[in-house]
Amino acid sequence: MNSKLRNSDLIYRKLKVSDFQEFQKLFYVCFNKKISFDFFKWRYFSNKFSFCFGAFEASSLIANVGMVSIILNNNKHERILSRHSSMVLEKYRGHGVFSDLLKRVKKKFPKNIRIVAMWPNKKNFSNFNIDNKKIIKKKYYLYKTISTQTLIKKTKNYNIDELIKFKDFTENKNSLFLKNFIYFKNRYLSYQKHEYLINKFKFKKLSSFFILKRNKDNSGLNHVILDHFGSEKIKTKHLSFLTNDQNKLIFLSKNKINKPRFKLLNYVHLKIGFIKRFSMKQKKLFLFKKEIFLGDTDIFITIGKM
Repeated sequence: MNSKLRNSDLIYRKLKVSDFQEFQKLFYVCFNKKISFDFFKWRYFSNKFSFCFGAFEASSLIANVGMVSIILNNNKHERILSRHSSMVLEKYRGHGVFSDLLKRVKKKFPKNIRIVAMWPNKKNFSNFNIDNKKIIKKKYYLYKTISTQTLIKKTKNYNIDELIKFKDFTENKNSLFLKNFIYFKNRYLSYQKHEYLINKFKFKKLSSFFILKRNKDNSGLNHVILDHFGSEKIKTKHLSFLTNDQNKLIFLSKNKINKPRFKLLNYVHLKIGFIKRFSMKQKKLFLFKKEIFLGDTDIFITIGKM
């Protein structure tokens, strides 16, 4: 860390609910986006494993990292931590403040945590001082449909409150993180449920479902695909019909798409850090045939800046 900052009175600690005003202020300065108290409380204080950790100068929050507890979709249903809301005030960037913050956060991890998921952006690639040999990386592509075609709709929208009707379909076996009815209920019905809807596609006896978020950006109203459940066999067909049905639909792709009606908005990076010993084979197989969705990260909150 820069010697001037090292000698200053920076205070490192977990955030409390009462620190919301400072969190909100830093979030707005870093992302030009307002964040609500309800989101802050729901995201970081709804269970005993999730938390925010920050660096304060006097009473002002100048850097923050949020850690969200997630369950892996494997036989052990292992709990890991996922890094979110990574931000540092501009004048403190490049001085090692955030790297120092992450080292301190790492010491706060429960002893049974072996894996941490990270979502780096252009301004933040810090990784808790984990050796690069213990990190695997994956790049995804964020697209928006720009088609103006008017086609016969082959999918149907439902209110998110109707999730209970589709309870038997909600287990997602291909997701990197454990997805079942309890997950979807907690994720999409416990906070801001008016923003979400379910899009259904049926083919023969199979049913596929996408969870969409109503979103406003610089171009106006659009919809963001956040999650999927139901049949994997018709998911690609469902996505194809949905992207034809809706203009300005934002979605994540694991492959690059070269089609004129799809506009590349940005890249989404995922880094998985293995804190404890894992074999090379285990690391290589970790993301094999596993999917992530925009609902797994908070990048869609700041999509309006893209």
